[in-house]
Amino acid sequence: MSGRIARWKDVWARFSGRGTYPHELASLLLIPLRSAILSPSQLVSQLQLTDSSRVLEVGPGPGFFSVAVARAVSRGRLDLVDIQLEMLGHARRRLQDAGVRHAAFTQASAAQLPFRDAVFDVAFLVAVLGEVPDPAACLTSIARVLKPGGRLVIAELPGDPDVLTADQLREFVVGTSLSFRSSSRASRAIITTFENTGN
Repeated sequence: MSGRIARWKDVWARFSGRGTYPHELASLLLIPLRSAILSPSQLVSQLQLTDSSRVLEVGPGPGFFSVAVARAVSRGRLDLVDIQLEMLGHARRRLQDAGVRHAAFTQASAAQLPFRDAVFDVAFLVAVLGEVPDPAACLTSIARVLKPGGRLVIAELPGDPDVLTADQLREFVVGTSLSFRSSSRASRAIITTFENTGN
């Protein structure tokens, strides 16, 4: 019994504090009310996808945004990367239930993405970068796998204990091939966009 209590204390600490969101509470990331902060369709409009885009989603959680993004790239591909295998399992089931067959799932650190250089047209993270132990290394890794001219879109959500400002994001990309393009509001979220200016 004490082991179980200790486990849930750890889950609560990760939920209410900084760090990786606990997979045990993944269902909370799927509540429809979340769309009041940033809906999947609002995010898709910010990504500027084509139907053949190859897209990288870092930290998809249970896939709240993944289905809409995958549907927008019907002839392309969506690659989901998460450090937690359990979160990838939730996202895989959600995408399969939606009939999506052009998605891939990889368990990996965001700071060491296991992809070739310059393979993605777009990469995005929603309320994830502040959870990563080394945000600068994560962005360096993303820059490496983005094609020249590829876009990185980072959405930060109010109320997230790990929220980062646009200025912090700009500091993290110093020394990478990512150049700041814009920062704007979509609903209640702050969307910051960078472009890969070359590898």
